[in-house]
Amino acid sequence: MEHISNHQAQTKVQKGAAVIIDVRETGEFREQHIPGAINMPSTAYKPEHYGAFSDLKICLVCQSGQRSKKIHDLLKKDGFTNLAILETQMENYHDPAKIKGWSIDRQFRITLGILLAIALTLYALGYEYGLIIPVILCVGLIFTSIIDRCYMRMAIARMPWNRNRSA
Repeated sequence: MEHISNHQAQTKVQKGAAVIIDVRETGEFREQHIPGAINMPSTAYKPEHYGAFSDLKICLVCQSGQRSKKIHDLLKKDGFTNLAILETQMENYHDPAKIKGWSIDRQFRITLGILLAIALTLYALGYEYGLIIPVILCVGLIFTSIIDRCYMRMAIARMPWNRNRSA
């Protein structure tokens, strides 16, 4: 699996020899992305979408690298050979021109906070089943840390208010 520096990838894009494809969800992409990158969410993967880029170096990026690796492996299996993964994924990419409004990460944190507040309120009111919520959140956070893919964050990115965001 080839890795390429972000600078090298952007230089190749400027020369017309490469394309940077961001495989995060559309809301995540709109929030922040590498200039010139194309958004093709991993959840909508179809090899024919990549056919137009078969003569270019396809440089993949996502939030942490897990979805990039998954798409890299699928593309390789589907016969694509000129593939690379960016060395710096979006969790470490810093761009001063960020989107206005609440980031996906901030929305994720407030969702966790609200769910925990609901659980505490239920428990304080005598509903012991309210403790199920923090148990589910705890197991979910541990599991998503292990697999390095957060489905709740991805779901928040797909919410209607995150689909048509603009800077």
